[in-house]
Amino acid sequence: MALALLLGTLAPAVPPAVADAVTHVVSVGDMPGSIAVNPVTNKAYVASAEGVSIIDGVTGAGTLPSIDAPVDVDVNSATNKVYVSGAGGSVAVVDGATHAVTSVPVGAEPGVVAVNEANNKIYVGVQTGITIIDGGTHTTTSVALFGGAQDIVVNPVTGKVYVLSGGTIRVLDAGGAVIGEVIIGAGFVRALAVNQVTNKIYFTTLGRYGANIHVMDGATDKTTGTIESLRKVEILAVNTASNKVYVAADRDDSDGFIKIIDGTTFSEITTIGTATAISGIGVNPTSNKVYVPTGGGGTVIIDGDSQSSYAVYTGSQPVAVAVNPATNRAYVVSYGTSSVRIIDGAVERPVKNDFNGDGYTDLLAREASGVLWLYPGDGVGGWLTRAQVGQGWNVMTAILTPGDFNGDGNGDVLARDGDGLLWLYPGNGSSGWLPRVQVGTGWAGMIAIESVGDFDGDTFVDVAAQTTFGVLWVYRGNGSGGWLPAIQVGTGWNTMTEMTGVGDFNSDGTPDIAARDSSGVLWLYPGNGSGGWLPQRVIGQGWNVMNSLVGPGDFDGDGRADILARNTFGELWLYAGSGGMAWPSPSRVGTGWNGMTAIL
Repeated sequence: MALALLLGTLAPAVPPAVADAVTHVVSVGDMPGSIAVNPVTNKAYVASAEGVSIIDGVTGAGTLPSIDAPVDVDVNSATNKVYVSGAGGSVAVVDGATHAVTSVPVGAEPGVVAVNEANNKIYVGVQTGITIIDGGTHTTTSVALFGGAQDIVVNPVTGKVYVLSGGTIRVLDAGGAVIGEVIIGAGFVRALAVNQVTNKIYFTTLGRYGANIHVMDGATDKTTGTIESLRKVEILAVNTASNKVYVAADRDDSDGFIKIIDGTTFSEITTIGTATAISGIGVNPTSNKVYVPTGGGGTVIIDGDSQSSYAVYTGSQPVAVAVNPATNRAYVVSYGTSSVRIIDGAVERPVKNDFNGDGYTDLLAREASGVLWLYPGDGVGGWLTRAQVGQGWNVMTAILTPGDFNGDGNGDVLARDGDGLLWLYPGNGSSGWLPRVQVGTGWAGMIAIESVGDFDGDTFVDVAAQTTFGVLWVYRGNGSGGWLPAIQVGTGWNTMTEMTGVGDFNSDGTPDIAARDSSGVLWLYPGNGSGGWLPQRVIGQGWNVMNSLVGPGDFDGDGRADILARNTFGELWLYAGSGGMAWPSPSRVGTGWNGMTAIL
């Protein structure tokens, strides 16, 4: 039986750009906060309650516990010195090679630290203003600022320093003298950033007359442009290579937004939504990628060329991000898990249902005779020519596509036979299979088995299974074709007539499950990234006309997880995920699919 593929057999889309993947999780001290990276030595330094943890590339390299209660950390890559503010009114100067620590008194309540590598000056916010440390002699100079210093940014080209102090911006020259001030009437400055290439300073404000984004000329220290915002605006960062400004915005509810501003014309290019509020922005000017940790645990990665985005899970309560352009890695600090997750820009994010190795999402379908067909996706919501990839599959009572279950980089298939044995069919990455391996027994009692991606946040793909009593279990994969101990994640699931793993449907970086109840209501159960759930939400009505649901991943190539659904007429519909909780209008992508006994 030939299927009608309505979108046709199209030419392949342009191969997707290399997507960033989380490759390592490094434990650090309790309650981690600030992080700084030295791109020359390829080391990262993380301030925590236990001292300063050191990460050498992707490996934990110990902690410096001699530094008491560190607050902020910065590094001078030219001198290989690390500067840590902390308790006792001093800054710890750490030799990056020997780890020897020198204490430099700076004043009460030292906080934010900023380094100017051009003149080897270190600026430290204290209760009374800032203290300037000479990096060569460790001598200090105090600058009194009413309101203290909440943030400090330096322009190493001009030597000027911009201090956020009590809702205003104080401008210091290279010698530390206050030479200018920016005061917002009936409001206050929230954050600032500098583009040293164009000598422009960008800052956000909030006040009686709303929220605004401003640009200031570094030559005159005068504001030259303003963009009004309907949302509150806060932290921001600049890509000095592309001259784009990325501004975090939020609403009164829990979601967030990134406004992308053209620094040349000072006009808004677009706005990208995030599932939860933003906690940091890191820019890699070399790769033109932007990393945006959000409160829900996901880090949104923005491609600066296309403005497309997707999310990866980086641990609960991410609080800071730092980028090493030399290695193309981003480091995201997770306060909730006392760890740093490393995103590698050179490692492609796995495509769950890519069986032919072209980087696009595919579909597998079994017909009644047991023949298994591969329907290769073209990357833009259509199909290439189908190919037979197996026979005799009608002996299997459940089939699922978990993703890369054995850790070899290729998409795999798990299948249960009539005896309750679970088999792994490792994909070979070119539309075929390696020899199958038995990976379980006693699975006959499960009435539903579904792929759920990395449900517990350990970077390995997992499987969900529902018992006849409605208990839902997650069988955690170990990343090499085996299992870690299963965890119970729910009861009462026997009220659902179908469920399927839909990947990261709401774009918060964690995989989700969609389940339909007997009334035809479709529910989204968002995973929280650590083996549990966020509150479920209704995302559809009238789904009892569908007799098969499958979450193949990103089928239409927009970076968002999708669902394919077959109705009783055999029509296959694409419900393209939009990165939120609601569905857009569906589109029909095939007919004649009622002859298939499994679609995955």
